[in-house]
Amino acid sequence: MPKISGAKAFIEGVRAMDESVSGIKLCEINIDRAEKTAVYRFICEKTVPDEVKDKIGDYCLAATPPSFLSAQAVISKVVADADLVRRAIFRFITMAYPSLAYDFALSDIEAEGKNGFFRYKLHMIPSSCAYVRSNGALKAIDAYLERNFCDSFAGEAEEKEQKEHIELPSDTVDAAQLSTLEKRVIRVSDVVAVDDPSRPELAVYIEDATEPGEVTLCGVVSAVREKTAKNGRLFYIIDFEDGTGKASGVYFTRKSTAEKIAKMETGQGIIARCRFEYYKERLSLTIDKIDFCTFPADFKPQAKRGKGVEPEYRVVKPQPAEEVRETTLFDKPEALPPDLVQNVFVVFDLETTGTEASHDEITEIGAVKIVNGRIAETFQTLVKPSQHISDKITEITGIDDEMVKGAPAFKDVAGDFFKFSFGAVLVAHNADFDVKFMRTQAKPLDYYFRNRVIDTVQLAREVLPSLSNHKLNTVAEHYNVKFLHHRALSDAYATAQVFIEMAKTKKNLF
Repeated sequence: MPKISGAKAFIEGVRAMDESVSGIKLCEINIDRAEKTAVYRFICEKTVPDEVKDKIGDYCLAATPPSFLSAQAVISKVVADADLVRRAIFRFITMAYPSLAYDFALSDIEAEGKNGFFRYKLHMIPSSCAYVRSNGALKAIDAYLERNFCDSFAGEAEEKEQKEHIELPSDTVDAAQLSTLEKRVIRVSDVVAVDDPSRPELAVYIEDATEPGEVTLCGVVSAVREKTAKNGRLFYIIDFEDGTGKASGVYFTRKSTAEKIAKMETGQGIIARCRFEYYKERLSLTIDKIDFCTFPADFKPQAKRGKGVEPEYRVVKPQPAEEVRETTLFDKPEALPPDLVQNVFVVFDLETTGTEASHDEITEIGAVKIVNGRIAETFQTLVKPSQHISDKITEITGIDDEMVKGAPAFKDVAGDFFKFSFGAVLVAHNADFDVKFMRTQAKPLDYYFRNRVIDTVQLAREVLPSLSNHKLNTVAEHYNVKFLHHRALSDAYATAQVFIEMAKTKKNLF
């Protein structure tokens, strides 16, 4: 049996067998420990004679531990050409660095190869170009290409002119008008005029009515309370809801409407012209005119579109990540399952001022992005809350008021994290907590995290049922993952590592 200390010595031994395999590469070893079999997968730019294939197969068998029952060598011929290389680069960038894909197309890539060496050039907008040059993206692209082709690669980035963004003139549409245009509407039917003869049929979702001013709302009455003002005037407090929210408004009767309003009961559909005004620093609703109607029985709220993804990161820019682990030839992991490879995951963790998403705040965001089953990027920032960080929380997280004094507010970094996680599956340990916090804090800013979610606590219960508990440190210890507990990026990194390990066992994640 040949003595092989690692992958480098192994592949050198294969290349020494014949001129036809002088440029051969080992892509992966697929190990089935249950069946005790190993499949060595190679790529080579030349046709390999059958007798050489047999020699390589024997060499792989001799290098495989004796506990394995069989070993097989699979050699695929891969010849790189400019078009294949360009497409591979574009595929990798869109998957590993989606933020760089803004205003970037396949036609923005040049590639030329000769004598086993390829040069490529990326034509990118200035911000993407700067990121590629300073954050190791070119090295990551080279490494990806060299895993998939037998050639060597070297690339560069060159700035191209950024497309002009069209903006509406400020005297044509102002912010208030744009806000109104974004509101979703409900159409009611069978409107019976009470004190508005125009009989409106369209109303804004209660959930979207968050600003002072006039608005038309509709819904089903849930409560009616008759009151008398100090001047003796009769008025009603009417509670109603539309499936997106609840509203409570004051309605002062008129002689022409008093009799009809007095007959109003719960379950009655109404559409009303209303005014939101501030009273003692709170928005108060006054109903000016009201009509009866039939509220749509099959009404299903449309998802609020919210803000889109910004073309560039504003405050927090992701950084490339690279896992470094000491390995030997047979420490290589099993083939990654399709669910893990074919989806992008953002594993994240939050530190907060407390446990209640309704009034506590985020103090740190840490996240890592998994692309092709590997950790590709990191995202980390401290966040300055508007409230004091208690000594108890500082003791747990290590974050105090002094640390976050110069940090950005959540409203300034929410868009960056929304961009980082857009289109990805969100992963967290005890995901209910982190996802609820993120959604609650981001909703008032008009960012809606509708991502699919995986909870690694639940995954650990399925994959590792015999553990004494399924806390992150316990699961991490099982996989020999070390980290600094209760700091967001460290927790996210550890969660990502154990998630990848558990996904290999679970295989089907969805």
